[in-house]
Amino acid sequence: MTLGQRISAYRKTLGISQEELGARLGVSRQAVSKWETDIASPDMENLLALSREFGISVAELTATPEETPPEPQAPEPSPTGKGFPWKALSLALLACVLVLGALWWNARRNVEHLPSSSAQGDPDGPQTDFALVFDWMEPPEFLELGEQKEDYPFGVDLFLQGPDTVVTGDNGETVHTLGDLSKDHFRLSYTQYEDGGQTYRILTMLECVGTKEISTPRGIHVGSTKAEVVGVYGMDLVYCVKQEYGELLTEHDYYYAYQPQEAFSLSLCFFMKDGLVAGIRVENMQDLGNDAYAVDNLYTFPILTNGDPDYSHRQDIYQEPVDATRSVYIAWNALVTRENLSAEERYAYRRDVFSSLPEMDWQEFMQLGGSDDPVTTAEAFADWLRNQESFSEGEIYYIQRGSMAKGLDGAYSENYDSILAAALAYDPVGFAKQLAYDSGADESQLRTHVLMSAAYGIDYTPARASAAVEKLDAAIGTNALTEEENAWARLLRYYLANPNNGDYSDYPKTPEELPA
Repeated sequence: MTLGQRISAYRKTLGISQEELGARLGVSRQAVSKWETDIASPDMENLLALSREFGISVAELTATPEETPPEPQAPEPSPTGKGFPWKALSLALLACVLVLGALWWNARRNVEHLPSSSAQGDPDGPQTDFALVFDWMEPPEFLELGEQKEDYPFGVDLFLQGPDTVVTGDNGETVHTLGDLSKDHFRLSYTQYEDGGQTYRILTMLECVGTKEISTPRGIHVGSTKAEVVGVYGMDLVYCVKQEYGELLTEHDYYYAYQPQEAFSLSLCFFMKDGLVAGIRVENMQDLGNDAYAVDNLYTFPILTNGDPDYSHRQDIYQEPVDATRSVYIAWNALVTRENLSAEERYAYRRDVFSSLPEMDWQEFMQLGGSDDPVTTAEAFADWLRNQESFSEGEIYYIQRGSMAKGLDGAYSENYDSILAAALAYDPVGFAKQLAYDSGADESQLRTHVLMSAAYGIDYTPARASAAVEKLDAAIGTNALTEEENAWARLLRYYLANPNNGDYSDYPKTPEELPA
């Protein structure tokens, strides 16, 4: 069993979704999905968090089946009779020679990719791929990600236009943005801090479009071809689908992300349009690490030798089905958290809540709200239902059928009694009409349960019960109700006019059982 399969199995044992597990760990559902499908692996911090959630050790979570160790072999007699492993020593020396040779060849290949001013050991050029070189200067100046100790603007005569835009991030960190892409084709972002009276700046992002006079240390610039990008950066590139979110660098068809394993959080992006580089972005992705452009078979892909995406292993990430319980949770959450919903949107979400009440599982619903105090979620939902200003007859119907929902017991049953009472108090006549509704199934048990639960819930508010009786009296015997609806209205009135502290076991169960 793989690590992903074990994570999936332990999650299902807890009876929670990928979304809920992600919420507990502070990661996205997509991240959990990638772990469970072995597309990506959790880091040590997340492994520790997973082990705490599952109640097991990290060793148990990451354990692999034990392999039977090979049987020890008796040493072969050596020519000298002293047992010295000459053969093994020779193989080890040969392996060392091969490794050293490979390392030399790789180092030479990487150096050959770099322009002369950026060769390793050259103090006048960038010492990393994650930099931009300003080719119009002599000698060429450059900016690279990381700490900048020179005075603004970082020792490079950029003549950046526009003010220094200051934004405070979610973590309280102050981010400065300089430059204007539309005018100067260049922009940078940085954070800064004070230490011992000295200001230090940490450069976090560089962008350029529309000019060939700015290049990467390997010589790629706006206007370079797809073949040139792939030829220089090779299989360390990841193909990324068109970015449709956030602040777009430039118009593009797709982009390449260069982020080798040793780069950790640093990224170099080439935005491609009509087969040419249209923009370049160098960025510190910070806490995203190497997973920033991890191949997920949905948005990012490995490349073929010609730079085209390799779709051979493409598969959609598993999506858990949205059952009635989750549908209620999603709709209700949208209603209580989203502002500026249109009337049509509110109606649609509210309809989803009420129509799914008969099928929802209250125990499952309780688990969707978080691990600290899941009961709060169910109680908040009950309060929301109870405090609605109006109920349609259709919603009253679903409330009545929802009183028999799966897993409804104890405190939740009492909560639901109050929901029934609220619907009854708002529209007692509509409540009676829905009791009379015949769905074609034997609903005698349901109707009895609804009658008793609604009466029990309204016992606590005699004034509301009295008002409901008055509305029923006004409707009974009129042409507004059918004969069947009249009968159920009278039975409902009997329960309301004769409170019994919740004990209705001896009360009539059908209109036919009403005393004359």
